[in-house]
Amino acid sequence: MDVLDKRGGIPLVSRAARGDTLLGSHDANSLAERLVAAGGAPSAARSAAARIVRHAFFRDPAVIPWGPAVFAGLGIGAWAHEALAALDPAPALALHERAPAEDGTIRLLFRARDGALVESVLIPGPGRTTLCISSQVGCARACAFCETGRLGLERQLAAGEIIDQVRLARALWNEAGGAPPLSNLVFMGMGEPFDNLPEVLRALRLLTDDRAFAFAPSRVTVSTVGVADKLPAFFAGTRAELAVSLNAPDDARRRAIMPINARFPLDALRDAILAALPQGRRVLFEYVLFDRWNDAPEDADLLAAYVRGIRCRVNVIPCNPGPDPALRPPTPERLDAFVARLSSHGVTTLVRRPRGRDVGGACGQLAGARRAERERSGATEGA
Repeated sequence: MDVLDKRGGIPLVSRAARGDTLLGSHDANSLAERLVAAGGAPSAARSAAARIVRHAFFRDPAVIPWGPAVFAGLGIGAWAHEALAALDPAPALALHERAPAEDGTIRLLFRARDGALVESVLIPGPGRTTLCISSQVGCARACAFCETGRLGLERQLAAGEIIDQVRLARALWNEAGGAPPLSNLVFMGMGEPFDNLPEVLRALRLLTDDRAFAFAPSRVTVSTVGVADKLPAFFAGTRAELAVSLNAPDDARRRAIMPINARFPLDALRDAILAALPQGRRVLFEYVLFDRWNDAPEDADLLAAYVRGIRCRVNVIPCNPGPDPALRPPTPERLDAFVARLSSHGVTTLVRRPRGRDVGGACGQLAGARRAERERSGATEGA
C-alpha cells in the first residue's frame, strides 16, 4: 500500500519499498540514530556508523561483506550487531538493460525489487564522466516535452534505490575500464527531485560523505521544474548545486509546456530563489530551446532580464525528440543567434549538446516502463 502526501496526493515510497531496511538508505547520521535506539551510547553509535559507511561504500564490491563476524572485525561491539544485521546490504536494483550510444553515452535501465523500471545515463566527456540519475518512478509534473511526464507518477524511489543507481553504474564503469572516472552526478533523470526531497537529501548526504562515495557537493546538481516552496528545505539540507528549468521567458508560454507554472509563476519563482539562495551560492538555469517558439532574439532579451541580479549561469539545451512533435530543435543558426544575444547581456551562457539521443538517453527522453513496453511489443510483432 502506498502512503499519500496529503498536500498533493503524490504517492510516497511504499511501505515495502521505503528502504528503511536498505543499508543504502542510511547515511552516517541515520545509522547512528538507529544504533542509539538499539541501546548504544551516542559516541559509540557515531563511531560504529562511520566504520560501517566506510566499509560499505568507499569501494565498489560486488557483494558487501556483512554479518556479526564482519562487524566484530571492524571493531564494532556486539551491542550493535543485531541492529546492523537487520539491514540489507544487497542492491535494491538490478541492471535490466545497457544501451550504448554512438557518442559513448550509456543508457542504463534498472529493475527494482517490485518490478519498477528506472533509468540512469552515464555520460563520458573530456576530463569527467557524469551520471544522470532518477529520483522517482515516472513523474507527476507532465511537462510537454518530456517522455517521463507521460508516464505519470508510479512511486517515489527510496534513498537506497537512488544510491544504488550510483553504486551499480560506478561499478559497471570501473569494471569496463571507463575513463575519465565518474566524478559528477546530476539529478536530471526520471522524476521531480523536490517531490521526493527527504529521500533525495538522505541520498545526497551519503553521496557527498568523504567516508562513502566522496562526491564533491560542487559536482552534484539537483534539477527542479521550480517547486518554489521547497527551496529553503533544499538549501538547508545540502550543499549540492541547484538547477531550475525555465524553458520560456514568460508565463503564458511556460504554463503551456510546464503545468508547475500555474502554481509558481515566474515572478514567484524568482522571488523564492532570491529569498532562499545562500550567500555565495549560484543557480544553474536550464532553458530548453524550441524552434520558433522560444528562440527569438527578443526571448533572449526577456530571459536576460529575468536572471539579472541572480548569481547564475544559463544552460541552453536544444530540445530532443519527445512526445510533442510540434516542439522541434532550432536550426544551428537560430541556436547560435540566441546564445550570442543572451551572452551580449553579460549572462554566462553554455550550450548543452545532445548526448545519447540515438538510444533515448538524452534530456527529456527517459521513458522507463513505457520504453520497455514498446520494445516488448516490437519483439512480439516481429516474431
